[in-house]
Amino acid sequence: MKVIEMYQSVLDLVGLETMPEDSGIVYDNGKDVKKVLAGIDMDCTMLMLAKQLGFDCVVQHHPNGIIHPNGADLFSRDHMKKLMECGVPINVAQKLAYQTHEKRKQRVHSRNRTQMQDVAKLLDISNMAYHTPADMLAERTVQKRMDGLMERNPMCTVQDVIDELMQIREYREALEGQQPEVWVGKPSSFAGKIYVEMYGVGAPSLEEYIACSEAGVGTFVGMHATPEVIEGLQKHGKSNLVIAGHMASDSVGFNQILEAWEKKGVEVVRISGIV
Repeated sequence: MKVIEMYQSVLDLVGLETMPEDSGIVYDNGKDVKKVLAGIDMDCTMLMLAKQLGFDCVVQHHPNGIIHPNGADLFSRDHMKKLMECGVPINVAQKLAYQTHEKRKQRVHSRNRTQMQDVAKLLDISNMAYHTPADMLAERTVQKRMDGLMERNPMCTVQDVIDELMQIREYREALEGQQPEVWVGKPSSFAGKIYVEMYGVGAPSLEEYIACSEAGVGTFVGMHATPEVIEGLQKHGKSNLVIAGHMASDSVGFNQILEAWEKKGVEVVRISGIV
C-alpha cells in the first residue's frame, strides 16, 4: 500500500471526511509500504531501529511531531457535543469545552513539532500518527459494550462494568496494575447511566465531570484521571469513576487501524505499549 492509501483507509474506517489535526502523515517518502513497525509511543530512536531492521514505515498512536496548534478547535466542538449528549445545557457545555481546550491549546505552543519529520526524511522512512481516530474507535467499542450492559441489566453495578470491560481482549491481557479499576465509588455501587470518555486530547476537567454528573451520568469510564478529578468526584459523591487503563484503551482503537491494514496485505509488528 501507499502511505496515502493507508491514510484514506483510516478515514474510511472511522467514518471521517477529514483527518483530525493530531493525526495523519508525518513524512511520506512515496514508496510502497509492505512492513510497518507500530507502537503507542514512538520516537526518533524507533525510526532508526525500524530503518535498520528493514521496515518501510513507522506508525505511532501518540502524535509525536504532528499535533497542530489549532487542533483544540476541533476537540472543543466535539467535546461540546458530547457534553450535550450527557444532558448538559448548551450554554454550559460551550463554556466548559472551550475553556478546557484553550488551556490545552496553549501547551502546544512550545512543542518541537518537526523533529520526527526531519529524522524520517533523513532516514528515508515513512512515518504516520493516528491519535484521535484510534481513540474514537476505542470509545465507540467500549460505549457499545456499556450500552449493551445497561440494556441487559438496568440495575448493573460498577463491578458489572469492570466485568464487561474484561470481556475485551486488550483489557483482559493488559499488564498487571494497568487493568480496569474503580477509582471513585465501590464495586457494589449501582452504575446508573454509563458514559465513556476516551478522546479529546486529555481527560475531562473536574467541572465537566460535575456538570455531566448533575445531568444524570452515574458512572464515567475513561483512560485516566487527575488527582483533582478523583478528589472532586469523591467529594461530590454522586457518580462513580472507572479507569479502564491508558495503554489498553489506546490499543483497543489502534489495533483496529492496524488490523485494517493487515487485511490489505501489510505486515505489522507491534511494540511499545500495544496490548
